[in-house]
Amino acid sequence: MNKEETLAFIDKQIDLELKIVKIVEENVAQLGNAFVKDLLLAISTDSKKHAALLKSLRKAVEGPTPFISEQERDKIAKGIEAHIKMEEQAVETYGELAEKSDNEQVKTIALMIREDEFRHHALLKELHKAVIEPETLTEDLIWDVMWKDSPWKGSPGG
Repeated sequence: MNKEETLAFIDKQIDLELKIVKIVEENVAQLGNAFVKDLLLAISTDSKKHAALLKSLRKAVEGPTPFISEQERDKIAKGIEAHIKMEEQAVETYGELAEKSDNEQVKTIALMIREDEFRHHALLKELHKAVIEPETLTEDLIWDVMWKDSPWKGSPGG
């Protein structure tokens, strides 16, 4: 798929995800059953997330993404590392809740959330590996790009 086809595909998917959100919101507006309503709204929330991710993907396909500064990297890295630990804890606690509960609705929701937490955990680890490390614009990287192959190494004319 070339760039234009990819962008058209992404636009089509964004529209689809937003239609899902609209349909769910219309269908649950008068729904009295909180359990069913919240499950449908959770799906709608995922569709909102998908649309947002597709919009970001569209920007990435259109052109290069900006570098992350060292300061941004350090701040984001600490946040992601803390988030990874919290996701690990959430996986454990939701698993425990599902295992110990006698209520089928509690088990269903706990296991559904636990699966989300597994995905979040894996995504955060990938994000840390794929974005934080290689896209950080460091002073050393700038120096290497500017002067690595220069015979003068930054001095005027040698």
